[in-house]
Amino acid sequence: MAKKNLAPDHEAWKEKLQKIPLQSKLFWAHSLKRFNTLKVGGAAACLVDVMHTEDLSRLLPFLRQEQIPWFILGKGSNLIFPDDGWPGVVLRLSSHFKQWEVLKEHRQIFVGAALADVTVALRCASLGWSGLEFLIGIPGSIGGAIAMNAGAHGGEISQYLKKIWWMDMAGKVHEAEGKSLAFAYRQSPLNGKLGTVVTSALFQLEASDPETVKARIRELQTFREEKQPRNIPNCGSVFKNPDGRYAAELIESAGLKGHCIGGAQISPVHSNFIVNQGEATAQDVLALIDLVQKTVWKTHQINLEPEVQIVAKDHY
Repeated sequence: MAKKNLAPDHEAWKEKLQKIPLQSKLFWAHSLKRFNTLKVGGAAACLVDVMHTEDLSRLLPFLRQEQIPWFILGKGSNLIFPDDGWPGVVLRLSSHFKQWEVLKEHRQIFVGAALADVTVALRCASLGWSGLEFLIGIPGSIGGAIAMNAGAHGGEISQYLKKIWWMDMAGKVHEAEGKSLAFAYRQSPLNGKLGTVVTSALFQLEASDPETVKARIRELQTFREEKQPRNIPNCGSVFKNPDGRYAAELIESAGLKGHCIGGAQISPVHSNFIVNQGEATAQDVLALIDLVQKTVWKTHQINLEPEVQIVAKDHY
């Protein structure tokens, strides 16, 4: 994502975009509902399946030059698109960005930003390497996990980052040691809002054995099946846990567990999840988020900060 003004001539930038020599696929007025796990939101003016770094290096400078609002999309597991859609370009990394390479001698893996978190967790388990098991419960992509410093069950992805590559708005690729970057709880300096796109990463893992790592993954899968909503659209954890407390506990004690607005519901299974009961709109979800924040503040004097990304046109 990047803070950009709306292009003054909507049709003009579309024509210019079509003239850029790209191998990537462009989809016009494309619904975003199937590209986010909450299944809400309108259409993007243009969605681009970005095939490789060369195309990305052409697209980012173009978006900056034309001042087109843009958004980088992974698996869509922690965001809410507005009901009236996205007025600019959505970039969805694919193909080349799903690289996977094993460096056995050093117990390292090189991973493209578009590879699914679950895929990485399972492949590491088959190697008998430990550290990234917690990714089994995060239905996103590696690029998104790095951009938000995703974590669960006491682990964060930044703990295992050896090196990282990202592209700036000039189309230039940068490389840095993971430990040199200022990661924090659900934050990183490589968020798309800052004009950066993660392209790949190198992880350093720990010695173990396949059966031990697979057992840990089964344990985490069981926890998720028992403690989190299943087989119903949701966006994952909605709020960050405040210091020393759990967001779900605060929401439940405020009497909001199971509360509904329109087609959106605070999950009766886990209060820090909002589920789409079938016909929810983004506005329904946002109204629930607002209600939770106001009620928890009134009850506990604690401000719950959203973990989910709320995509709003006037923010970019």
